[in-house]
Amino acid sequence: MGKVVSVDRNLMRSMNQSTLLNLIRTHAPVSRTQLVQLSGLSTGTVVSIATDLLKQEFIMEQGVADSNLGRKAGLLRVHPSGAYVLGLSLVENDEIAVVLLNLLGEIVQSSCWQAQLHDSAVNVVQVITEKVEAFLKECQVPREKILGLGCGFPGNVNAQTGSSVDNWIHNWHDLAISSPLSQALQMPVYLDNVVNCLGSYEKLFGHGKPYRDFLVITLGRGVGMAMILNDDLYRGSRGWGGEFGHIPCVPGGRRCECGNLGCLEAYVADHGIIASYRELCQTLPDDARLPANLSLDEIRTAAREGNELLGNLLIQAGQHLGTALASMVNVFNPECIILTGAHVHPNDVLFASMRVTMHRHIFSRLGDDLPLVITPVTNTRWAQGAGTLVLRHFFLSPAQVNV
Repeated sequence: MGKVVSVDRNLMRSMNQSTLLNLIRTHAPVSRTQLVQLSGLSTGTVVSIATDLLKQEFIMEQGVADSNLGRKAGLLRVHPSGAYVLGLSLVENDEIAVVLLNLLGEIVQSSCWQAQLHDSAVNVVQVITEKVEAFLKECQVPREKILGLGCGFPGNVNAQTGSSVDNWIHNWHDLAISSPLSQALQMPVYLDNVVNCLGSYEKLFGHGKPYRDFLVITLGRGVGMAMILNDDLYRGSRGWGGEFGHIPCVPGGRRCECGNLGCLEAYVADHGIIASYRELCQTLPDDARLPANLSLDEIRTAAREGNELLGNLLIQAGQHLGTALASMVNVFNPECIILTGAHVHPNDVLFASMRVTMHRHIFSRLGDDLPLVITPVTNTRWAQGAGTLVLRHFFLSPAQVNV
């Protein structure tokens, strides 16, 4: 006779509650009868959990379902101000962006501070604690209504232990974040790579909502990738997967900030394009010199306006990016690719070249009708993505969440 495995009733109810919350989020306005059909749970379980969620103000009743029989059924939706989460991200130029989000992932309040972050690992938790505490005073939201803080950091992050493993931008290594920050703030703290945070946002509230399998590619200070596979973040065996920017691009080529030679990032990140521009300037004869010290925006503008040399420079960067993207499509067969970054512009010469090259190298019909969303990202969106880490744990069943 097989061993009977006991079931933790509290865990089961918590999983059922998360399941119903997520169904209400994605199908609102929705009736209890519809929730029974969508969840597969019993009517009694759905009614009981919905009653609890209404008391806690996580959901609200708004409107009634059409019915010809008896009492009209109330329609349920997430209560935006039933609870809040905090999101914090470290962005370019040594800035800390913090946002307060409601349960719909909408920004209620935001703030941004300059902070000396490079080589300051010993002070990171203290600095973040002070900024978050000051922000909470500004928001004037009761602490008991804050579900937690989500943090988005660059580089290798161990989401399970809540530590920054390797952050080359700020020169932090093996730095514990979640545990000491949670103790200091007295709330749950979740940590992930900034690009994974953005992937979480796109899945719950953004362009990725309709898809189970999609990729988010970020271009800017570095080149990153978040993989949403089978409706959740995929991180690989050690949690550090998705280092799209460090795919070998030019064997034996330019040295990357990671120390390797010829990485994609060394050619298509912001600093990679600037490096290509400077190399180009050095090779030109005096009578064909380009303006000295052009900014990235100036390079892109000149290329769009017809400067052939700079246009060819961006075309080559687009070819590198398109080849690497084709490899990702051939491996993952995504339903959609979202390309984003602070300076991303759909009409950039780089992206026209990227599209042509990508489709040239995609296998068979994997690229047919593949949506490619190209959209800029703001500092507050990075922080919004970080806050989504908390909402992800709130809405998704523990059985679904790949920490």
